Amino acid sequence: MEAVQTQLRNVLELLTFSQTERVREWDRLTVQRAFQWAEYCEQLHSRFQSNPAVRAALEAGLSDTNRRLRDTLPAHSPVAFSDLAQCQHALLVHLLRNPYAPSSLMQVLFPDPKIPQEFRFDLSSLITCRSAFDLLCRARDRTARPGLRVEAEVRGKLLNAALTRAGTDERARSVLDSVLRDSAGEMERLYDIIAAALLSGDDESNAVTARVILAWLQHRDGALSDLCRALCPGLCALLSRRSPEFNRAYRGVLKQWASCLEYDVLESVWVPTSEGPVTFNALTDRFRDLINAGAALKEDTERELRALTLADGDFDEQGISVWTDLTTRLNTGRFNV
Repeated sequence: MEAVQTQLRNVLELLTFSQTERVREWDRLTVQRAFQWAEYCEQLHSRFQSNPAVRAALEAGLSDTNRRLRDTLPAHSPVAFSDLAQCQHALLVHLLRNPYAPSSLMQVLFPDPKIPQEFRFDLSSLITCRSAFDLLCRARDRTARPGLRVEAEVRGKLLNAALTRAGTDERARSVLDSVLRDSAGEMERLYDIIAAALLSGDDESNAVTARVILAWLQHRDGALSDLCRALCPGLCALLSRRSPEFNRAYRGVLKQWASCLEYDVLESVWVPTSEGPVTFNALTDRFRDLINAGAALKEDTERELRALTLADGDFDEQGISVWTDLTTRLNTGRFNV
């Protein structure tokens, strides 16, 4: 029992240090071992939570250690026996919130595929746990994020942190490649994670994330179009409002989709060609969401629609220019197409 008490004291100190400048001294192996010790505490909780005698002894030891750490380290937050059940979660949150956290943390969370499997840390149990969401996704901005699941919100925040800390574009691309491999066969899940990453962080980190992600998508044939199609119009509009980079890329995708519409003279409707991913109505709805996403976005979108209409000849007749008809539909709802 004395050995267990000593190990518990060490883990409590580790949790406290993970919130201080001292964490900058941790290398990849230290981060790996820290999570292993946190997992050990979770095992202690599982093993002894129903053993009154052992639990009482452990709680007494925790109380003594909390008191000592509180006197010497102001950053220390008391840890109860019940907290041991989520020790890895607490460590993860401390590190992600600590500005001094080393890049080695991201090497553990998003490992290089060349690293042997035994040196990798599996986050799957953390990500799917509700408590991880409560801790990581308690953002000040309460703006609704339509269409995103809890898991995507959490993974997106982790991805944003990883890309921001990657240091170079090459390392950032390797992170995205790793996420792509992990999401093989579940592309909608990957798109949700990317969307959540683009919505995470402050303006500076968001700009870095958007630049890296958009470059990565544009180097994969059709990937950006697939992403925009998979995300609901409201979410794409929210992303456009948050990121000028995404807004430009998204409008480019919308223009490409419009080029795949042709006018059916017999039916008096715009229909997709064999390569067309969306209908005229779906395209109109996406532009409408952009116009309704705020004054600045409305002005930019209407300016571009006007330019596209003029470039197409600025005809008044229906069926000649998709941009004329789309603008008319947005303004008046006149055409039933």
